[in-house]
Parts: sequence; C-alpha cells; structure tokens
Amino acid sequence: MKRRLAAAVIVIAALGLHAGVTLPARRERDAARSGYARAREQRERLRAEAVRLERRAAAGRAPAGEAAAARALRLSLLRAVEGLPLGGVRVGAESGRGAAVAARGKLVAQGRQADLLRAAGRLAEPSSGVRVDRLSLVEAGSGGVRLEIDVFSVRGET
Repeated sequence: MKRRLAAAVIVIAALGLHAGVTLPARRERDAARSGYARAREQRERLRAEAVRLERRAAAGRAPAGEAAAARALRLSLLRAVEGLPLGGVRVGAESGRGAAVAARGKLVAQGRQADLLRAAGRLAEPSSGVRVDRLSLVEAGSGGVRLEIDVFSVRGET
C-alpha cells in the first residue's frame, strides 16, 4: 500500500513538474524561434534592399570629366583581373565621344577559361560601374583561352 501511495505521489509530482516547468519552457522556446525567424527574414529583406540601392547608385555612372571617366574605367578593368592567375593582360581606356558614353575600354587576357569567366563576371556585375559591349573567348595558341572584352561607362551627373 505504501508503495502504491509513493508511486502515485511520484507520478503526480512528475505531472506537476511537467505542467509547471516543461510546458512553459516549450512555449518560450517556440516564441524565441519565431522571433528569431522574423528577425532573420527582416535582415535578409534589408540586405536585399541595401544591395538593390547600392546597385542603383552605382548603375554605371562614371565620374564627371573625361580623364576621370577613363581613369575610373581603367581601374574597373584592373579590379576585374586582380588576384586571378592570368597572363598577357592588356588594359586600355579612352574617353567616350558620344553624349551618353563617358569612356570606352578594352581588356585582353589569357589563362584558364574558369579564371577568364570569373573576370568577365566581375565586369558584368552592376557594382563594377561598367557595361559590357562585346565579349569573346578564343582559343590561344598555347592551349589556353584568350578573353577580349569591350566595355563602356555611362556619363554621370555631377
């Protein structure tokens, strides 16, 4: 009889502990999870908005002045190949002659196709400040690949 009574008391204590501690802790955990999910969604939404605004701000607007525009284009071309194992890199830029084109430039480089495509991808990003006019990949004599890419920048407003 004493064993049954002790077992009943233990079961009642376990149920009370479960109802008093475990269930509220689960509710708190679930509320914290949903709060974290909302904060993560808001962070991603704000990050996407910031990227969109940065791209809009840098949407290919070149600095004012012909020399500054050509210099900025040359720097964009050099940044595209920076850190990549490419050979025979030639970069050229000149001020644009059109009303909307601030500068025109050309990049020629040789190397592995993956590295050349990485450089072209960097130039194609809106944050590069240039727009791709023509791109060609041709087989080089030494078994590598040669990239020739013509780019331009749009005249900016000061």
